[in-house]
Amino acid sequence: MLCILLIRDEGIRLSRYLEKLCVISIISLVFIVFIKEFIDVKYINTIETVLLILVIMTCIFLAKGIPFYMSSAALIIGHILIFKYKMGYAIWLDGITKNLPLAILFVVVPVLSIPLKEGGYLQAFNYYVRKYINRTCSLFFILSSSVFGLGSITNLGSIRIIHALVEEVEFPAKFLAKVYGVGFASCIAWSPYFASVNLVLYYTGVSFGNYFAFGLIYGICILLLGNFLFYRDLSCQREVKNSIQQMGELTENSKKIRDLILNLMGLFIVVVIGERVFDFSSMMLMVSFLAVLYAASWSIIIKKFTAFIRELKSYDQNILQVKNELVFFLSVGFFGVVLANTPLQNLIEKFFSGISGFSTFFVIEVIIIITVLLSSIGIHHVITVTALGLSLQPQLLGLTDLSFALTLIAAYTVSMIVSPFVPFNIIAGGLIKENSFVLGLKWNRTFGLAVVLLSGVYISVVNMVW
Repeated sequence: MLCILLIRDEGIRLSRYLEKLCVISIISLVFIVFIKEFIDVKYINTIETVLLILVIMTCIFLAKGIPFYMSSAALIIGHILIFKYKMGYAIWLDGITKNLPLAILFVVVPVLSIPLKEGGYLQAFNYYVRKYINRTCSLFFILSSSVFGLGSITNLGSIRIIHALVEEVEFPAKFLAKVYGVGFASCIAWSPYFASVNLVLYYTGVSFGNYFAFGLIYGICILLLGNFLFYRDLSCQREVKNSIQQMGELTENSKKIRDLILNLMGLFIVVVIGERVFDFSSMMLMVSFLAVLYAASWSIIIKKFTAFIRELKSYDQNILQVKNELVFFLSVGFFGVVLANTPLQNLIEKFFSGISGFSTFFVIEVIIIITVLLSSIGIHHVITVTALGLSLQPQLLGLTDLSFALTLIAAYTVSMIVSPFVPFNIIAGGLIKENSFVLGLKWNRTFGLAVVLLSGVYISVVNMVW
């Protein structure tokens, strides 16, 4: 018994040591990456590569579940292919650093949640939730729109934030699954603070300034579609009315809500302007840089800068929360680059050349459906999107660069809605205490199929006129 306890204690100490090493290496890597953007220092590329390898190794050891298995498989298979096809160091380095800007984004962007929490905006929002609690369609719109707005800067954190606000009401799990699905899917499509938009624009070479308006319209269409489907779902509305309980009143603070909306708008205006002002090697690095500046400025304006600094001192926990996503995207980026240098690229091009003679709508639907089907059986949509983004030329498909980017984002979005293996459905399922298969393949299935059709129509129109 004593031996078992000693082994367990040693395991805990080793895990804590690895966590500290992981955090230190990630923070060091972030600083090195940004230093490299502004000044040219001797051996800085070598230091960056060493730190990146250390980050991947520590994150792999700390990762659990699906991210661990998929990241390990991507790295192992990728290296096997490198040796099999005798690829050089240049391809290895390109692969291992391909999604580094995206990893930086994951680490840095959660800083924006600090002024959001410290500013008292969430309490003000709670007033409107309680005000419309007996008007189910209005409540659904408020909640899904809130995820749409908050999710654009806090990513999956928005689900936890909204759930904390409505948890005591005891809404039906099905209702919350639909709220979270509609709200989250609609912000995946347009926010520069999301991996989906950054990853696809990075691979397709489309600037955020050119994409933003089309992505935002697409996201709003998804939001409205989800609300329309709920409006037609009378049985779910009855479940909500039968389950809600009246709650105590809160004081209205509409100024806080206005300030929050203005700050959210400011975030995206800053990115659009920043893309024209700054000359970063990647838009993701620019977004990360601006996120820190904006969060600090926001905290100063609301007189919470001391709290902002205090939260930064304990930011190591935020870093550890994204370790799974960080190593997964680094591994998938590596795997995608390697695949793009194998005969598989020719097979992908040959298949899509065969269907390029069909209508644009058909080609778009095929890309989306293939990605969703693979994601639904456990092959993560990021792998498919990466392979397609790095292997295909839009002109081969009869698509513009913008339309191709929208197609890949649509595939990413629908996969997030219906696949039971994605983080969104797993986290949302845990919060509402329901199986992720029920969330994706049952409750949000109709919504997912509707988004597939909507995407085909919308992107076809964009492809014709732009």
